Amino acid sequence: MTHRVVPISVALCALLHATGLRAQELTGEGERAGTRIIIKDIKRDDGGTVTLRFQMTNEEEKPEDIYQILGGFLPDRVHLIDAANKKKYLTVKDASGKCLCTDIKGNIAKGKAVNLWAKFPAPPATVQKVSVVVSGFEPVESVPITDR
Repeated sequence: MTHRVVPISVALCALLHATGLRAQELTGEGERAGTRIIIKDIKRDDGGTVTLRFQMTNEEEKPEDIYQILGGFLPDRVHLIDAANKKKYLTVKDASGKCLCTDIKGNIAKGKAVNLWAKFPAPPATVQKVSVVVSGFEPVESVPITDR
């Protein structure tokens, strides 16, 4: 009989898939019923920035306007909190003052999600987790920052 060595991460993924379980999602429920955000990741980039990728979902019966859900423009409505250093990180802007983030437009249909992203100044390398605050949603605590 031969034995095959399977990396633990592969075995864990197979077990979770077979049992129907998923890794815990980092989510924040919206102030509007049926809306929520799902944090995909925060990754350190070259050049001293991090990129936040997240989704906004809508489970309401009618389409919802993204701008209305947020209550304004994305750069004014999302930030990161480094609790350990008591620091708030706002979105990065280019030389013309435009946010390095998703251009908000359109609606989210019932049962659908829209992908959003924004760049921020990178917290110090010693900071491994931050809170994500998106206007109109519960804060999402302890979001890990990963390297590319």
